[in-house]
Amino acid sequence: MPNESNELWHRSAVSTAETPAILLVDDEPTVLETLVHQLGQDYRVVTAPDGRAALAALAEHGPFAAVVSDMRMPNIDGIELLGQVRLRHPDVTRILHTAQGDLPSAVSAINDGQVFRFLCKPCPTRELRGTVRDAVERHRLASTEREILDKTLRTSLQALFGCLELANPQAFARAGRIRDLVGELCGELGLDGVWEIEVAAMASQLGAVTVPASVLEKLDRGRPLSDDEQKMIAAMPGIAARLLQDVPMLETVVEIVRGLRPVRVTGWGDGWAAEERPSSPIVEAAVGVLHAAIEFEGFAGRGVAADRAVAALERQGGHDDAVLTALRRVRGAAGARESVRAFRVGELEVGMRIAEDVVAVNGPVLIGRGVRVTELLLERLTNYKHIVQLVEPVWVSMADAPEADALRAVPPGAVA
Repeated sequence: MPNESNELWHRSAVSTAETPAILLVDDEPTVLETLVHQLGQDYRVVTAPDGRAALAALAEHGPFAAVVSDMRMPNIDGIELLGQVRLRHPDVTRILHTAQGDLPSAVSAINDGQVFRFLCKPCPTRELRGTVRDAVERHRLASTEREILDKTLRTSLQALFGCLELANPQAFARAGRIRDLVGELCGELGLDGVWEIEVAAMASQLGAVTVPASVLEKLDRGRPLSDDEQKMIAAMPGIAARLLQDVPMLETVVEIVRGLRPVRVTGWGDGWAAEERPSSPIVEAAVGVLHAAIEFEGFAGRGVAADRAVAALERQGGHDDAVLTALRRVRGAAGARESVRAFRVGELEVGMRIAEDVVAVNGPVLIGRGVRVTELLLERLTNYKHIVQLVEPVWVSMADAPEADALRAVPPGAVA
């Protein structure tokens, strides 16, 4: 006789992509067969015989709308499993399926927020289906809310950083350079939560809107700052944190930004350190990466070569060795892959990276170095050229410039 659970699995496998998926976890095969029989008609059902297999299934066969788990299982019990599900997959609704004798533990799990509901064994089909239906609806509402928040968050951040770009092109460009370096370092180090670290990199420069342009110019070029100017720069992370602290879903970003404070600022790259020990390994790692990226950017602003900048960071101390090793790899390789070429504004193309500040003849910086060329930026440059006289050519970083174009790849300093 064929295995009933396999038959039901094949039956549910013909469901559409919109059919909610349910993960059933129990170390008793007969219980799993019964649950599959009760739920397999309405949902895409996946089963797991224990907690470890359940965690693997969540990673490999998701997304899931709900998890129905037994309480007593070897290695990982139901409460521990659902607690891990809550951390790794917070939108998945969690149901505890337990015997009468485990009711106190089940109630405690509900009160602690580990589970949505509990069901007593054996559970009548109508009650099981009703509870799972409620769990699936809860997941749908949570997912919809998260999608709305994600979209709102992205739009809000784009508007916020767009204001920074308009208010101070140099600060926006510096934030973008730090963000790009942070992204490369996170990739090299295999860190999670990259988007939060990259947003923190951009956000770390929001406080620049309160700093005079002359001070930011000195900061960008790595020139010495007076005591009063140092205090202005030192206040930037705190200002950024206050601007973002009430934005939903940015709690980790705010904590990363708050974890940075300059302790001695004689130039852009000197003396950044953690304000206090971060509350989680993710934040601690993010602060370390951002710390190194900010200091490296300061050395780059002074024209210090990448290898010398990393060596200086090593001498200063206070940096994780793995971060500095990654920094040496990503920036050494990037320098070898890129060359600098000159273009007129009309020759620029989307995707190019501005290598030197684009300035007006009368001095103001219009586009900061390091910014990627977009359709909107091309339109802005064209408008700028019609209204104010630009200093041309525009210097652009190019990957692997062909040998035939070598005559154009002259140093920016060679052209006034």
